[in-house]
Amino acid sequence: MNISRKLLISAFSVVIMGCSSGKYHIVKTGDTLYSIAVKNKVSVTEIMALNNLNTPHINAGTRLLLKGEAESSEIKARYHIVKPGETLYRLSVWYNTPVKYLRQYNNLSDNTIYVGQKIYLDSDILEDDIQTFKVVSRDFDISPTLKSFKWPLKSKEITSDFGVRVHPITGKETTHEGVDLRAKMNTPVYAPYSGIVTYAGWMSGYGKVVVIDHGNGYQSRYAHLNRWMVKDRQEISKGEIIGKTGNTGLSTGPHLHYEIRKNDKPIDPTITM
Repeated sequence: MNISRKLLISAFSVVIMGCSSGKYHIVKTGDTLYSIAVKNKVSVTEIMALNNLNTPHINAGTRLLLKGEAESSEIKARYHIVKPGETLYRLSVWYNTPVKYLRQYNNLSDNTIYVGQKIYLDSDILEDDIQTFKVVSRDFDISPTLKSFKWPLKSKEITSDFGVRVHPITGKETTHEGVDLRAKMNTPVYAPYSGIVTYAGWMSGYGKVVVIDHGNGYQSRYAHLNRWMVKDRQEISKGEIIGKTGNTGLSTGPHLHYEIRKNDKPIDPTITM
């Protein structure tokens, strides 16, 4: 094949790729539906509907249709079937819908969901799909204490959700009673609410941990710290630095494990986001 013909084919390929880039995307390693949607200014639900996906999980090499003949506003996923390892928080990110609304649409008393469950994604649900929707078509109420909670880090990037997961070290399926937050070593940790430190010390797999009693049965925990900045029985104000993130205890790298408990029962911390 002569050089001029090679150049012609190369140029033609570039044109084809240019024409296709607006309609299709070839999934690369590290891509997520959320990142693809943001980059191409479309919604996750639109991509899922256009490609007949029933889960946001995608594999490298998959060819995704990004635009169709219908208008974006006409393309909307109605519900999601829960798969192993998925959490309500993760669904809220995938579908760009706040956790509190997913709970409202599905009449959930907390963030617990189970494999195989049908999670409705909006309030436009047929009466024969869910007759009790009118009962829950109101703002979901959480306690005044939780409403006042702030986030313990300036970043809100979650690396491991609340709920059942495969432990990254033991490889066993366990219940994750908090959330793991991405953080570099010695990132300041702030008290989300005022209270009294009930424990600042070493606690088995938690490593260096701070436990705060906020009253009304609420308690919070901050694990795998590198440094404590408080001591037992110390009164803490909301926003005060209580420690620095680290990699102590049963941990695979610097991060913060954050828990909220009500009468010693774990609560998904994302309810306060």
